Amino acid sequence: MFRHVLFFVIMLFAFVVIPSWGQSDTIFNQLDSKGLKQGYWKKHYPNGNLMYKGFFRDNKPAGEMRRYYESGGIKVVMIFDNPKDCARSTLYYESGDLAARGNYVGTVKDSTWEYYSYYDHSVKERETYVKGLRDGFAYHYFSDGTLAEKMEWKDNMKHGVWEQYYANKAIMISGSYKDNKLNGPFSVTNENGVLSVRGTFLDNMRHDRWIFYKEDGTIDVEVNYDHGNPAGKDLLTEKQQEILRMIEDNQGKYEEPDETDFLQRINQ
Repeated sequence: MFRHVLFFVIMLFAFVVIPSWGQSDTIFNQLDSKGLKQGYWKKHYPNGNLMYKGFFRDNKPAGEMRRYYESGGIKVVMIFDNPKDCARSTLYYESGDLAARGNYVGTVKDSTWEYYSYYDHSVKERETYVKGLRDGFAYHYFSDGTLAEKMEWKDNMKHGVWEQYYANKAIMISGSYKDNKLNGPFSVTNENGVLSVRGTFLDNMRHDRWIFYKEDGTIDVEVNYDHGNPAGKDLLTEKQQEILRMIEDNQGKYEEPDETDFLQRINQ
């Protein structure tokens, strides 16, 4: 009888006590003899909420890594592929809604990234990275998925085509960049496809002849520029000056959610 009782106690200890110990903090935050992180690690904010948790192998994240907002919500989930030094990443707004997703190679963005609207959760931007630098076309979208802007990049500088569109898909602005500066022919068109302004940029400055059109497409005013300095600017109406202000204020200024310091901070 005593043997049966002893066997029962031992088995109870094995199935109840040992798993309970396995979930305790003793399995977290371990260093090997070389001082390298091994196994599961986690860190907390001063308020006690979890900052991050994940698995390390030889001091590098491996498998799934999660980072949290101080309020407790999930901030980013990264799936590491150590042989390729790649991390598939999904970022979230503090509300819990999807903010962005794409790949890191090492500690920099690579390949295609998508960014999502905080307000209606639609895709608001797609852009391409090569070793952390924007390279290729970046696209911005209206909430219904219609293209709002197309911008070409090379080595993290605006270089090539720049177009912005109305919600009805008509082109609003057409120009081009060279080494991060507007250069070459430039035009602004109204929603009906009629030219409002046509001119030329030289290193981000209006240059040579600029033509302003009436709503019926006929010429209204012509102004000559010399490296940004106008002759006859006083001839412009308030509406035409407003178009120029719109050009200055509307050169692809889109914000994006980011967590580029995640990999640098994860070892803290």
